[in-house]
Amino acid sequence: MSLLLTANGSEYPKGEGSEHTNNQKILSKEIGQTVARLAQAVLSVRPLVNALEAPVRVALLKDGDLIPTPSGECSPINGFGIEALLNRIATRLGTCKFEFTQGLASNLTAFDHVVSYQLALSPDHWTTFWVSMEALPDVDNIIDEILKHSLESYFKCSEVVSFDGVPLRAYAGGVPDGKVVVIVPACGMPVELCERWLRYLAEEHYVITWESRGLFGKVEDFDTLAYDLPSQASDLFAVMDYFGVESGHVMGLCGGAVIALASSSIQPERVSSLSLWHGDYELGPNCPKTNHQQDLELLMSMAGKSRKQAISLQKLFTRPSILANMRADVAHLTLYPYATGELLFRYGKLNGSIMTSDIKHMLNKVLQPTLVVTSEDDTTAHPEGSLRVADKLSNATLQVEPHGDHLSLFDAKPTITQLAKRFIQYGTL
Repeated sequence: MSLLLTANGSEYPKGEGSEHTNNQKILSKEIGQTVARLAQAVLSVRPLVNALEAPVRVALLKDGDLIPTPSGECSPINGFGIEALLNRIATRLGTCKFEFTQGLASNLTAFDHVVSYQLALSPDHWTTFWVSMEALPDVDNIIDEILKHSLESYFKCSEVVSFDGVPLRAYAGGVPDGKVVVIVPACGMPVELCERWLRYLAEEHYVITWESRGLFGKVEDFDTLAYDLPSQASDLFAVMDYFGVESGHVMGLCGGAVIALASSSIQPERVSSLSLWHGDYELGPNCPKTNHQQDLELLMSMAGKSRKQAISLQKLFTRPSILANMRADVAHLTLYPYATGELLFRYGKLNGSIMTSDIKHMLNKVLQPTLVVTSEDDTTAHPEGSLRVADKLSNATLQVEPHGDHLSLFDAKPTITQLAKRFIQYGTL
């Protein structure tokens, strides 16, 4: 017995519920699932896509490889096919348009590759997919249902004006009267990278976070903005003030751990406790750093010197070869600050300031209960930095996991989410 998908997502056996089918257009379950999957994929790539020049080129995916789109009309008369569906979803979700390439897939940039892999469009669907024009209301309802359960539906996005007039994109959600958790994300990363943490912590807490100044939303004159570490730390208080939060637990992820420490030293009364996860710390020449840290610090220095240099460096990130050592499931998020020369220039200024600010003088000012987490095999941020920070803090608990790095941190697996939950609740393990 085959199933049909109605406009509100309910399933009816074919032949039953005829009074419903007489009043509403319906889609097959398979097509409904295709619409839903594509809508979810477009949502996931939206930050990157909207940073790129429109239209964004995409290719089909077959057996793990990208292939050019066949030429010719693929949508029958009085209906529309997969390309039209994709762009209808894009319009409804506020994403720039896509363009299917009919040239060599090898001519696509790294960003085109990343988007294409996330969309995972099959050539079988390309040639056989078809939806009646009369079913458009059903298609739109499925898209709206995906949006209804998206991160942005649970975490309200607000524009917060920081101390110096900089607009910040901030998010808040969860239990209104729960303990406050302020997540300080890795610099330059879209909020979606923290989505698993946000959803997990929001089950019992009131969670707020924001995206890096000058890198998200409309900022017309970046050159007038402050980008130093104290200014980025002050953004935390602007966000807390906007949402009416006096104090809370501050959770710093990667470079966000540096901002969390700086904030705690500036206004300690606003931070009840801290957790610092795989922090990327500058502790002077005697503290070892990984090759990744050294290379990224050099890149930030070069990119932040001038727009001309940033534009030149950004071209390196358009080459598909850079994807070889990246996790495909998060590349559409981690590549965001490299999408354009302007973004890379700003990222160089902001993240470069975080990476080069010596934090040793702050540590004796941080008296709050602090959880410091690293792993034995973190090849992104050297674990020795976390060990030294924990040693210098007067009220620190050190947790060294056997495995894990920056990206595995964002997987928010039970071993570390439960660790965070215990510390947030009790201030100790």
